[in-house]
Amino acid sequence: MKYKNILFFLSLFSIILLMFAVFLYRPKASLKVTKPDQCISCHNSMSDIDHAHPKEIFGCASCHGGNKYATNKTDAHRNMVLNPARIEHAQIFCIKCHKNIIKRVSKSLMNSQSGILNVLKYQWGESKELNSTKGISDIKSDTNISLAENHFRKLCAACHIDQDEKIFTNKKIARGGGCSDCHRVSKTQGNIHAKYSSKIPTKNCLKCHNRSNRIGLSYEGIFESEGYGTPYKNGDFSHKMSDGRRFYYKLPDDVHHNIASMSCIDCHTEKGVMGDGKKHFHMEEAEDIKCKDCHKPTFKKANTLAKTLADLNGAVPEPKMIAYTKKFNSPLYNLQKDKNGINFYRKLDGKKFKLTKISDKPYHTLSIHKRLDCSACHSSWTPSCYGCHEVYLDKGKQYDWVAKKDTKGQWQEFRSFLRWEHPSLGIGYNKKIMPFAPGCQVIGTIFKDNKVKKFHFLAMAGWDPHTTQKEVRSCEDCHFNPASLGLGRGIFDVKKGKIVFEPFYNSKKSGMPFSYPIDAFISKEGKQFQTTSRKNARGFNKKELLKIVGAYKCIICHDKYSDKIYVDFNKSKQLYNLGKTKCLE
Repeated sequence: MKYKNILFFLSLFSIILLMFAVFLYRPKASLKVTKPDQCISCHNSMSDIDHAHPKEIFGCASCHGGNKYATNKTDAHRNMVLNPARIEHAQIFCIKCHKNIIKRVSKSLMNSQSGILNVLKYQWGESKELNSTKGISDIKSDTNISLAENHFRKLCAACHIDQDEKIFTNKKIARGGGCSDCHRVSKTQGNIHAKYSSKIPTKNCLKCHNRSNRIGLSYEGIFESEGYGTPYKNGDFSHKMSDGRRFYYKLPDDVHHNIASMSCIDCHTEKGVMGDGKKHFHMEEAEDIKCKDCHKPTFKKANTLAKTLADLNGAVPEPKMIAYTKKFNSPLYNLQKDKNGINFYRKLDGKKFKLTKISDKPYHTLSIHKRLDCSACHSSWTPSCYGCHEVYLDKGKQYDWVAKKDTKGQWQEFRSFLRWEHPSLGIGYNKKIMPFAPGCQVIGTIFKDNKVKKFHFLAMAGWDPHTTQKEVRSCEDCHFNPASLGLGRGIFDVKKGKIVFEPFYNSKKSGMPFSYPIDAFISKEGKQFQTTSRKNARGFNKKELLKIVGAYKCIICHDKYSDKIYVDFNKSKQLYNLGKTKCLE
């Protein structure tokens, strides 16, 4: 019995010693346990990113990863990501709440850049199809890179939204970061977290939309100059762009910017920008908004998405009756109708404007103008960069924005001349008459293996240049100006029903490898000199040209739409054909 008692006390003593050892050597919590995660113990003073993501609910780890149970910095920060908005990270951290949006953005043109790459390969003769690639995902490999792909990787690929921001040495031109590329409106400073918002300022869009067709610049009335940098003020060039490398002229800005200071997001819908979940190859396929969506709107009851977007915005009133886009049925929650009329609300601050609806005046209802896109008349100018000379040096090196390193081959860009006035007109991708400009006119010189190879591929492209004005181009500018007709700049006349034209630009004397003027889309006979990158897009044919210039018989006298002949133009034509007008006197 005595032996059993000794064993009992020894066992009890061992247990006590073990418990004491565990107590002495237990992991000592350096911080008090907090909710929703341990990160708040150190980062409690960090501000929220926006009102929709309060840290008291989301904490830090739900977005940034790491170990939310750790009680020391090293363990807590293990496997943490600084920017969870990169698409590869968003598919892990944000997908629980934003699954649909992440899927759409991943397939969007802003991420794939398939539109640019497809057109480039088509124009350079590397593909017979305009839909040959999916974009950047098809050229991740560093091997077997074609010339057009090399050009894309070094001069274009910096701009896709999931680009890695850290690779930009010049932070003024940094872009990318996934969702951050658009939605981040300020950067982190100390305990002030970077701010994110659905109220995206135009400057975020301009990070990328300042090259190619330059619609972002044009909207604000900025036209890239030849590089002179004048006028010269206070010891420096006064018209210098933010990147410090380019200069500009100040031209009339878009009426929406001039009168209402509207931002890009005031027109462009979330589906039109972030994609509709389908794979598109070109801009017009993904584009959602049209002028008539706002200026000839259809109103319906606000759906759940409209109310959610208005709530996230915070500045726009709660919608009840709103307009919708005709293409994707996207809610224009800032275009609302109530008993007092139609109001347009600016998304950045909620300022209210009365909307101007399309009138039923003759200039909008005449059958002779039914093929006109709104941009054909209301765009006052278009940036036109003629003669883009691309020089490739195989012995040089240049930064590859896909490989993220310097690789073999260097590109240099030159151009013949720039113009902005009297944009060419043609039949656009939508089968309507719209402005055209070089897009692009590639004149290539390739220095490779100690040999010189040359090629050229001149193309014109139609788009809305975002230089809309309330006043329209004059009748003479569209019907009698050779540049507007697509003939180029020169001396123009109509004699005995035939077009007489002498161009100013002489391509042969300028050393070009083609005979037609570099600013000529078509000949006076309607023969198309330059190609386009859309199946439906083209210049005017001979029949259309003669019909357009034939209007001079009327326009010479009747050059204003206030003229009574346009009230019922068909009746006026009938009277003219019957010889019952004063025109024949």
